[in-house]
Amino acid sequence: MNKDSSTGAPLTWILLRGLVREKGHWGPFLDRFQMTFAGDSILPLDLPGVGEFRDILSPREMEKIFEFVRGQAIERAAAGSRFRLVAISMGAMVAMEWMRQRPAELESCVLMNTSLKSLSPFYLRLRWQIWQKFLKIIAIQIPREREKAIIELLMNSEEARQKALPIWSKIATDRPVSYANFLNQLFAAARFHGLEQKPEIPVLLLSAMGDRFTDPSC
Repeated sequence: MNKDSSTGAPLTWILLRGLVREKGHWGPFLDRFQMTFAGDSILPLDLPGVGEFRDILSPREMEKIFEFVRGQAIERAAAGSRFRLVAISMGAMVAMEWMRQRPAELESCVLMNTSLKSLSPFYLRLRWQIWQKFLKIIAIQIPREREKAIIELLMNSEEARQKALPIWSKIATDRPVSYANFLNQLFAAARFHGLEQKPEIPVLLLSAMGDRFTDPSC
């Protein structure tokens, strides 16, 4: 296992997904990531309310979601680990809360396609152009059809859509997310303000210019 050059502490990559998505939604990316960082410890975690924690009621506050995720990281990683976070969308909000509360535990962060209430209006954080489609997706009861609609909204590549559909459909069938957890996570994300000052650690911020869910300006 690699160690932090300055402290000698073990290093662990923590991977976090977004709104009502679980670690299974990383799909083959996890294998490619592990191959790229061979020898590093890779730890994808689920947020409360999804995946292995789908039977837990998700908090409505990002602070409490962070506390849950941090607890899982400390429990599962090597003792005394410092963490590198790779996080997308709502997962990146959890990462920012981690930076705010416990920066000494982190070595660096990669944040993708995320947004903050303090920087962007609600109609860009959830692009107004998709509101009608978003509400229709929520109402779909058949897991495969709902996931197909989500994939068509989120993915621009037809090849990626075809690969994701069987994986995401199986996740939705095997480990469904309750409406209560969906609403609680959405509420927590909508209210999240983010950092009040410059992070103390290196941060790589990535945004997809073709993102139809969150405006890249966020």
